Amino acid sequence: MGVVAMPMPSLAVAGVLYALMLANAAYQPSGGGEASIGAAIEGLLLTAGLWIVLAIMIAVGAAMGSMPGWAGGLAGLLIPASGVANFTAVDMCSRHMPWAIVFPVLLAPLIAFYAFWAGWPRLHAALPAERTSVAVWASIFVLSVATFVLAA
Repeated sequence: MGVVAMPMPSLAVAGVLYALMLANAAYQPSGGGEASIGAAIEGLLLTAGLWIVLAIMIAVGAAMGSMPGWAGGLAGLLIPASGVANFTAVDMCSRHMPWAIVFPVLLAPLIAFYAFWAGWPRLHAALPAERTSVAVWASIFVLSVATFVLAA
């Protein structure tokens, strides 16, 4: 029980930040440039806060459970890259590309799922480490790269 209980507060914080970030991405401010700049700054701060919490969740999950060594290294690269991709997608939403919300909707839950999986070894019997790690980190990589390509 202790293995699962530790990430719960951070999961709750991540959930609140996630909901606020999605609301910010879906919100189109009315008014001039100041409203748009304010929404962009809010989106940046929410994304940064969420990704810091997700990185902590991954670190705690790795310390309390187990994940392949290569997955930890890949997480060190892909978590910051996916955070930038997420903010890029939020910016795309503000530029009249509402379909771009698909990226923020998927990226954070994938990282949170992996942190939860890594910290709960009982899940490893149903979801083997290598397959789960490849599936999650490949998905995060593809979503991040797709965001950058579509934003260009």
